[in-house]
Amino acid sequence: MTIARLQHWLQRNRAWADRMQRDNPEHFTNLAEQHAPELLWIGCSDGRVTPDRMLDTPAGSIFVHRNLGNVFATNDLNCLAVLQYAVEMLKVPDIMVCGHYGCAGIRHALCHHGSTPVDLWTDQIRFAYERFHQDIDKIDNLDDRCNRMAEFNVMAQVFNIARNAVVRDSWEHGQQLTIHGVCYRLDEGRLFSVCESISNKQDLERIHKQGFSFKKDNYSAHS
Repeated sequence: MTIARLQHWLQRNRAWADRMQRDNPEHFTNLAEQHAPELLWIGCSDGRVTPDRMLDTPAGSIFVHRNLGNVFATNDLNCLAVLQYAVEMLKVPDIMVCGHYGCAGIRHALCHHGSTPVDLWTDQIRFAYERFHQDIDKIDNLDDRCNRMAEFNVMAQVFNIARNAVVRDSWEHGQQLTIHGVCYRLDEGRLFSVCESISNKQDLERIHKQGFSFKKDNYSAHS
């Protein structure tokens, strides 16, 4: 980034800060005094999928972790540290995994194999595909196949989070914590719930034995 481009972004920041200050002189003071988010959001890095705007929440309401393909990798220290901090320190009552239709990470996982960092990261999505491939492979159209896989990937990540020791320990100690799975439709601005939520050890054990059930209001069910 050249100095001129850096100055461009700094000027935009200052204009935004000045506008926020004019609209609410206490905004930044109040924001600096506390951090008590209601939700841990695990979503895709896609710049069009921004949780605070999608959920219409004020700054500080959401603790955010984003990566390519909204993956919760059980061997990734970044994912694990965010989860532990959100659950044990911030005591968030809800975790939301958000995928989106038209996800490039999902398409890459279904169409490419290799040893680049992107390939190795999206292996996590391919692992989920191996569990659900009989349903996915029935779909002829690639776009529809990717959109369906986006939903299955959300379900897989919800399950990965629910079986994590930090989450299971929180339930053992009586902490309120529910994991939800949703997908976002870019051309509508709407979120669709794609699977049942997990709120306790009993939910986890039942889903482990019986599998997830799709929610009736998910986008694929109506497309």
